[in-house]
Amino acid sequence: MASLYLGRLKPDQRQELIKRLWEAQGHDCFICERPIDLEVHAQSLDIDHVEPLNVGGKDDETNFALTHASCNRSKQASDLRVARVLARFGHIQEKTRDEHERGANLSDVLGAYDGAKFALGFNIADDQVRFSFSETGDSDLRSVPLYTDGLSGLRYFFAELPIAYLHHDDRINPRNIGANVSKLVTEFHRGRPQLHVSLGWIETSGNASRVKVFDGQHKATAQVLLGTRSLPVRI
Repeated sequence: MASLYLGRLKPDQRQELIKRLWEAQGHDCFICERPIDLEVHAQSLDIDHVEPLNVGGKDDETNFALTHASCNRSKQASDLRVARVLARFGHIQEKTRDEHERGANLSDVLGAYDGAKFALGFNIADDQVRFSFSETGDSDLRSVPLYTDGLSGLRYFFAELPIAYLHHDDRINPRNIGANVSKLVTEFHRGRPQLHVSLGWIETSGNASRVKVFDGQHKATAQVLLGTRSLPVRI
C-alpha cells in the first residue's frame, strides 16, 4: 500500500529521512542486516513500512525502515520484522550449503542461536524426574511426573527446556527444513502459535545425557528464529 507520508516529502526531506533511518539502523539494511553505503546504494534503496498498513501499521516515521531495494522486493513477508527473521534463516541456509553441501536443519538453527550446547543432568526416583540447568547458572532443582506409555511401555515426561539443552536427532529425522517454515514464522509472530510439543528422547553416554529432538523441527525452528529461548518437549 502506497505511503501518503512519503508521497508528500520533498527530495531533500526524503534524503534526510533516509539518513536518519540509516543511522538508527546502525548503517545496515533492516532486512538482511548487511551494510548500506549511502553513496554506493544511492539509487537502490527503499523506505518501507515495518508493519504493513493493511494490518494497522502507522504511516509515519516511527514505522519506516531503510532497506536495500533488492531485499525489499524479494522479501518473503510483507511485515519487515518477519522478513528479517526469514533473511536470518536464509543466512543459515547459505552457510550450511557452503560448509556441508546440504540444506539446513534444526541442528544448524540451534547452533546459530547458542542452542545444543549442554547435556541434561537428571535422575529418576518415585516416578519423578529431577533435573536442573546448572550450566546456564540456574541450579534450582525441578521435578516433573514420569509417565508410562500404555502400548509401548516406554517412560516419558514433559519439560520446558532451554534451547541450550536441546539437540537435533539428524539420524531419525535427517530432513532439511522446508519452505513452510516461513508460514509458521508468520503465524507465531502474529501470536497465533499452533499448539505442538516437540518430541525427543534422551541419549545417554557415560555421564552425558543429550535430549535429542526427532519430531517437530519446523515449529521448533520457527520459535527459535523468533527469539524463543526455551521450548516444551515430550521426552
